[in-house]
Amino acid sequence: MNRHFLQVYHRFFPMKCHYLPWSRLFLLVSFLLLLPGLVNCSDSVSVQDPDAIEPGMIVINEFMVIQEQTLADPDFGEFSGWIELHNRRRHDVELDGWALTVEAAGSPDSRPNEGAGVERIPESGVMSERGMTCVMEETDVVTHRHVFTDGVVIGPDEYLLVWMDGQEITGEGLHAGFQLPVQGGRILLEGPERVSGLLIDSLSYDRHDVAPDISMGRYLFGGNGHPGFLLPMTKPTPGEPNRLKALRQLNSFPLQIPDPSGLAADHTGRYLWSVSDDPGRGIYKLNRTGEIVLILQVGGDDMEGIAQHPVDLTLWVVEERLREVVQFDTLGNELRRMSVPVERRRDNDGLEGITINPVNNHLFVVNEKNPRVFMEIDPERIPGEQIIRYIPMNFGAPENAPGLDLSGLHYDPDRELLWMVSDEARAVFILDRLGRPLAVFDADVRDLEGIAIFPSEKKIWLVSDALRRLYVYDMPDPLRHLNPSH
Repeated sequence: MNRHFLQVYHRFFPMKCHYLPWSRLFLLVSFLLLLPGLVNCSDSVSVQDPDAIEPGMIVINEFMVIQEQTLADPDFGEFSGWIELHNRRRHDVELDGWALTVEAAGSPDSRPNEGAGVERIPESGVMSERGMTCVMEETDVVTHRHVFTDGVVIGPDEYLLVWMDGQEITGEGLHAGFQLPVQGGRILLEGPERVSGLLIDSLSYDRHDVAPDISMGRYLFGGNGHPGFLLPMTKPTPGEPNRLKALRQLNSFPLQIPDPSGLAADHTGRYLWSVSDDPGRGIYKLNRTGEIVLILQVGGDDMEGIAQHPVDLTLWVVEERLREVVQFDTLGNELRRMSVPVERRRDNDGLEGITINPVNNHLFVVNEKNPRVFMEIDPERIPGEQIIRYIPMNFGAPENAPGLDLSGLHYDPDRELLWMVSDEARAVFILDRLGRPLAVFDADVRDLEGIAIFPSEKKIWLVSDALRRLYVYDMPDPLRHLNPSH
């Protein structure tokens, strides 16, 4: 008999009791009315109510298409692809009748390179049953569907791995009868048929997001209310919370700059450039320990990012509130100023980072948020035609998803890689020239606004606005990341 039943019964009805006064009789009736709940109660969290199934309660938290050594499955000892589901609710969720669907693109060469998180695969087709796995085929799309059977439960805040190895069995692990497509596709988690196949979660990935032992995972970065930002993980965490690989901090130095913001490497490789975002402030030249060696009093409005051209040595600065890019010489004389027509929703959510491609003299610029945008600008074109690339940077999350903004930029022309820092996420990103994320690292410092790289020294320099400090990190070695798109 349930121990809760015995405890309550003996409390109100001791074994020596041989009569029932009215008070005890009243308690007995009340006890009998509560009896069904007492008998069925247990120490575990109650199973989720079928009527409360809603989008986002279970998320596709992480997946790996190809692996060579990350984690062998428990039944066959093989290194196959997998999908990880995460229960974000505080109760058990039964997956009986739920479906995991994968839509695979047909010819990878016929599809545009749109990056992770962009939905682009048709949803129509003709379905044929193959046991628990269904296959839907059409010219450009092949869809596979795995239906969960009775007894599959995810506990609160727990993780469930589904091995995508083409072996439809349920042993120690769950296995789907198909594999994840290497050419990219879309993954969907649907609720049971009794709620009309409600779409619980979905994500898309590109063929460029596939590499051995690099997974794609969801991160909230302290935000909530959305599934998360879909980013590459050079340190996969199957069955565990997603974590970024941490950068190793080497040193830090105090800064005497009020509200330091952007950061750039000097053309000599011996100094750094920074700006203050306080109105009326200037441009600062620093040594490697953060001491000021030169101030250019340019009277900025809200300067956020800075870059130096390695050939003509001019300094380029972004003005956040004004949505302008300004060019100065090394004496602080203004050479030109141009407007960047990015949508304005809030004054302080404007231009934040800038860097230069010395090969073609193009500028890379990011808008912080609302909207998060990556732009490539040709300053030699006529006004109105200078933006040659305008790419939303939402990483598979809603445009207004909190937790991640875009801050400082640095371009490495030798490797054709962009480095970006996010102060809200406290993270450093490696991007290709199209703004697609290749790797992400945890810097574990708040309010990071600028980044500079000295590739020959394998060092990363970051500046924190609120902390007014300059930080030095080791560049990860070997620098493992996805392949850039071309």
